[in-house]
Amino acid sequence: MERGHAAVEFAMGVAVLMLPIALVVTSFGPWSERRVFAEAAAAETARAAVIALDQDPGADVLSRAAAGFGLDQELVRLGWCGAAPGPLPGGAGNCVMSRGSTVSVEVRVWTPLFDTPWGVVGGLWVVAEHVEPVDLYRSFP
Repeated sequence: MERGHAAVEFAMGVAVLMLPIALVVTSFGPWSERRVFAEAAAAETARAAVIALDQDPGADVLSRAAAGFGLDQELVRLGWCGAAPGPLPGGAGNCVMSRGSTVSVEVRVWTPLFDTPWGVVGGLWVVAEHVEPVDLYRSFP
């Protein structure tokens, strides 16, 4: 009567051990993708603000990038020059745009930990920062 139980127990044990590993492996892709997006978006946002000498074009760049990436605006936060990141479209904080100064940008993107057929389980903010200098020899309008 005890025959065959070892195979069933082995299969169940392997399934219990493999499930967490499978969840970690499948969650790495979206996390990595959003990390790369946050880094690129922070750099482009800071550069657009420095070129225009205004934060609004930078915030617009981030809004369009998030929309192009398929993210809702409530999943992205933007912080300027050390301020705690706030919701789009403008973000939070204010930078001084003068010769030789720097513009720092912090972009946060919400990333789900596990996406199951029953819904998203948990999540975390992926953070990227970028500092862009204002050209020392730039002529201002």
